[in-house]
Amino acid sequence: MNGRRLSAVLCLAILLGATWIVHELSFGFEVWTFEGRRQRLIATGSLRAPQVPLRFARESAHPLWRDDSPGRHGASPNRVAYLVDFVYTRCPGVCRALGNEYQQMQRALASDPPEGDIRLVSISFDVGYDDPSRLAAQATLLRADPQRWSFAVPATARDAEALLGGLGVIAIPDGIGGFVHNGDIHLLDAQGRLRAVFAFDRWPEALEAARQLTVPRPATNVARQDRP
Repeated sequence: MNGRRLSAVLCLAILLGATWIVHELSFGFEVWTFEGRRQRLIATGSLRAPQVPLRFARESAHPLWRDDSPGRHGASPNRVAYLVDFVYTRCPGVCRALGNEYQQMQRALASDPPEGDIRLVSISFDVGYDDPSRLAAQATLLRADPQRWSFAVPATARDAEALLGGLGVIAIPDGIGGFVHNGDIHLLDAQGRLRAVFAFDRWPEALEAARQLTVPRPATNVARQDRP
């Protein structure tokens, strides 16, 4: 095989390989945006928050979801929903808007308590700066009720990377001390599965979806059929 033919074969192989990769990442050329791909993964139940150690503003580090112990107010673990946002305390933009929306959700939960247990969780990905004391100051500033709204930061940068990656969240340093990141509200179930994502200004829909997730489902009765 001469050099020209070898080059042609290599180019074809590269082209076919690239086409296969794009096909897989775009779900058969049906999805062309990152958020579109994330929505498809949510629909298939493929995105889940791993159990990483978290440092809380007012609690010792422990896993947040997939906890077999009963929830607060006696709620069953399967009737717990988490409304999670990813923020950092130095954020000058969307994080402030998210804080305002979470305050409104906190007031709504206080005035109309859910049947199950809905927990508001703000997680910082700025591991090098946001320690529990800074998170506590942020919680105080936002008048967060610790019984409803928790602030936490992953224990290490690797833990933060695993948590963000598990949920398809992007947080990229902007080169001037901040981050470009998702400004969404993430609905997680008791096992940490990502069930839905809402824009921050759609908090009433996010809260209603969380309420529906914690409503007990009636048991399905299966008629017994005895063999003759």
